[in-house]
Amino acid sequence: MREFFIAFVFVSLCFAPITQAQEEVDPFEEAGLSMVALRNDTLDIDQDGLMDSVRVVIVLNSTQNWIDLTLSLLGEHSGITVIEEKAMSFESQENTSLTYDSWAVGEHRLVLEISDVEGRLLKTISIGSFDLTPALNEPDVDLVLSGSEVMMTGDDCSINREFTDETGPRWGKGGTRTITGTPFKVLDTDYSLDCSNWPAGEYTITETYSNGLGQTTSDVLVMVIANRPPPKFEITVTGSGFEVGTPCKITLMPQVGENHDNFLKEWTITPSPLPVGNISSIDCSNWGSGVHKILLKVTNFEEISTTQGAMLVRLPSVEDEFDDDAPVTSEGEETETSDVGIYGIIFLALLLGVSIFVVMMQNGPTDEIMSSMMEGEPDSENLPTHIDESGILWRRHDDGELDWWDDSTNSWRQW
Repeated sequence: MREFFIAFVFVSLCFAPITQAQEEVDPFEEAGLSMVALRNDTLDIDQDGLMDSVRVVIVLNSTQNWIDLTLSLLGEHSGITVIEEKAMSFESQENTSLTYDSWAVGEHRLVLEISDVEGRLLKTISIGSFDLTPALNEPDVDLVLSGSEVMMTGDDCSINREFTDETGPRWGKGGTRTITGTPFKVLDTDYSLDCSNWPAGEYTITETYSNGLGQTTSDVLVMVIANRPPPKFEITVTGSGFEVGTPCKITLMPQVGENHDNFLKEWTITPSPLPVGNISSIDCSNWGSGVHKILLKVTNFEEISTTQGAMLVRLPSVEDEFDDDAPVTSEGEETETSDVGIYGIIFLALLLGVSIFVVMMQNGPTDEIMSSMMEGEPDSENLPTHIDESGILWRRHDDGELDWWDDSTNSWRQW
């Protein structure tokens, strides 16, 4: 039994040197490489007095005619690793450098790896740990409002989405931006938002960004858009009470500080003249004689409207004084008459009297007939009169004042 144990130990010792030799084979040396020098320097890139970068310099020798290598500088912080890579092709001897820029405050552990063209790892070198501040701009979003925090619908308004991230994209770890609180969908490519067409309301807009390095930033913008009040205006009428053909104008007059040029204007005029479009001023010089009722509805961009009204009175022109359908100005005793007209009036009066007498004899006088007989014709008191297109009787005083005949009270009423 002892002889068997001695033989086993002897055999094991024979194989031990072979195993030791296999484990000591260095791929870096096997590739004909040797490291001449290795140095690292901490840097202050942004010159703020704090170290934020590490530059690693390496000098290599090669026994091969030509060799292609990949140098990878790995930086680890808070469990996240980023890599700076550089290709290196040379013969005999060559030197190169890699720079690691810090992306966060704290301790960063650096490791340099050298691989061949096939990606086989030849050597790993620990560079050490460094306490660094960020060399690159960390993520930041900022919502900048162009306009006041309280505005009215339709006011000029824009929101610029200012954004910075130099760390994530540097190592292919860019993130996503999300925005909430807007009434309409916002695309990632919308760097400026037009809020001039937003409906009224109170908005809390939040934009958030997170990159692949775990860095997160956000910004909040609070703004209020109030409903614009309805349009305020008056209707001015010039030429009311004047004769047809004289200057006459109806104009929309906005309140001071308002502009209604692009608002919708809808005119309703009774009796209706020619069609009136979306205009602010109307020429009424040639409108017919009579009373014209004018309504104007103005609607702003938010579909809020206001309606105002006015009245216009136009008298027959002097040229129409002798027309058959125009009222005639009474001249009292000097009014010229013709025999034919007088005889016709006498004949009609006799015929009317006989007719009334016959009716009264057959049916008895009614209150309606007696009332109509008592009413008689309106007395214009020698003032010029005319009947408008609506059948209303008007008389005009020397000072331009107008009266209209009220059939319900059988009296003149001042206009």
